Amino acid sequence: MVVGCASSPPPAPPAGPSAQLVNAVVLTNGCQNLGRQSASLAETAMNALVEGCSSVPGGSMQFHATLQPGGRIEISAAPGQPEVVPICILKHALVHRVPLSKPCPLDVKIEQTSLPMSVPSSPPAAAGSR
Repeated sequence: MVVGCASSPPPAPPAGPSAQLVNAVVLTNGCQNLGRQSASLAETAMNALVEGCSSVPGGSMQFHATLQPGGRIEISAAPGQPEVVPICILKHALVHRVPLSKPCPLDVKIEQTSLPMSVPSSPPAAAGSR
């Protein structure tokens, strides 16, 4: 018996109407010493940055965001990623309200997903009507 693995091609984009969904994953491993409330504020700050994104160039992107003491957010490309950041992120003020005594590095990954939308069909005609 021969067993093998083959990569399958990515699924074709859905035919018909679709909705674009952008998800963000924020890894706060570099900010473990913040405590629960400050970690929640850090996550809220990152979600605010990506909330206006309706698309992601190339479908997926990773970048680093560093929350600085004093309220600034610095954005940089992740290793192996292009030196670009989606415009939707830069539309926001790069500021936060997390009380910090030292920088807090975060890894952020955003992905765009296309979901097919079902178009409602016409309701069936009532029985006996002409």
